[in-house]
Amino acid sequence: MLTLTPEAVALIENEDKPIFLELPKTITNCCFNFQECPVVRFGKPRNSQDYEKKIFQDVTVFIPSRLPNIPLTIAVSSFFGIKRLVVDGWSFYNQSLSELPHKD
Repeated sequence: MLTLTPEAVALIENEDKPIFLELPKTITNCCFNFQECPVVRFGKPRNSQDYEKKIFQDVTVFIPSRLPNIPLTIAVSSFFGIKRLVVDGWSFYNQSLSELPHKD
């Protein structure tokens, strides 16, 4: 489930471009998988076959097909007046290897 804050919607509308969530690579070791927070980028993803196009609050968002189904919010962060979009609600998603689907 994905939501956008009013500030995020205003910033996206000002850019007049869609956004996409870019997932960093999964770090795997013997006991678990570790996935860092997605990055929000303006434009369309290069590998669009790995994304699902959705509309949230009149904003086009490309969501990675492997994004976990957890509640996330796209918000605005500001540092010295420079604004950027961030994902809130991510807690370094990890999953035990025993819970991962296995190929037979």
